[in-house]
Amino acid sequence: MDLRDLRQFVSLFETESTRDTAVEMGADQSTISRSLGRLEEELGVALFHRQGRRLKVNRFGVLFQRHAIRAIRELEAGQHRLKVLSDPDSGLIRLGFLQSVGLSLLPAVIRLHHGISPDARFELIQAEAARDLYAWLEDDIIDCAVVTPPPAARQSEWLQLRSQQLCLVFPLGHRLATAATPELSDLADEPFIAFASGTDLRPVVDAMLSASGIAPHIAFETSEIETLRGLIAAGLGVGIMPLPEEGTNEHLTYRPLVPEQRRKLGLAWSVQSLHVPAVEAFIRGVTLHGEQI
Repeated sequence: MDLRDLRQFVSLFETESTRDTAVEMGADQSTISRSLGRLEEELGVALFHRQGRRLKVNRFGVLFQRHAIRAIRELEAGQHRLKVLSDPDSGLIRLGFLQSVGLSLLPAVIRLHHGISPDARFELIQAEAARDLYAWLEDDIIDCAVVTPPPAARQSEWLQLRSQQLCLVFPLGHRLATAATPELSDLADEPFIAFASGTDLRPVVDAMLSASGIAPHIAFETSEIETLRGLIAAGLGVGIMPLPEEGTNEHLTYRPLVPEQRRKLGLAWSVQSLHVPAVEAFIRGVTLHGEQI
């Protein structure tokens, strides 16, 4: 049962004539007759009485006509919604992002695409960990993600857009804030403000500390980077985080790690994402003009 058969049946209900319906639908009479035959065979009942060349709708046809009209309306509405959502210029893009890029890279990516397709729409989905975003890509929950590079086990495409410098972060006036070359080992006796377990940056920081033989005294854990900054600014501890791109807090001192450590950020997507015109246009735009971000 398809939409065309239903439309032809509704027309036949009104005309009771394969000739008149053929004219109305821009088809020939044999096509209309075959369409009606398919529909009746699938439904298991005749919808019309045959009276020579004329048709006379029967009680089954009267009953089915109401359902056919509703089905046509629903199918047409569904077709319209799909067309709107997938339109290259105005369709919906489900964009995931790490919480830590919500103030800088994410707005820059969206601004870039709005400059190309002003009517494009975004559904934004935040995550604390990259593994969640890559799982959502594979499960078709999101179309793309602003995220760190994919783990080896993930079959995702990825384009680097920026890199962030990782820094030791101290409250203003802290004894290490003005040290010549503060090192990770200097943090051993300091209360440490850490990213919460499960966040994307926690294993990165833990690995650096472990490699330096440091087991920090963790005073607080938080998944929100702004909360982490606030706790350090209040003098409650020190931490390690990316140098912000949206402006530094006047109550914090950022000292780059030595040797330099950077965190790569970019746009990830799956092959299936390219099957949606709006998403394909978004990925193409970021790929061609990513240097503007």
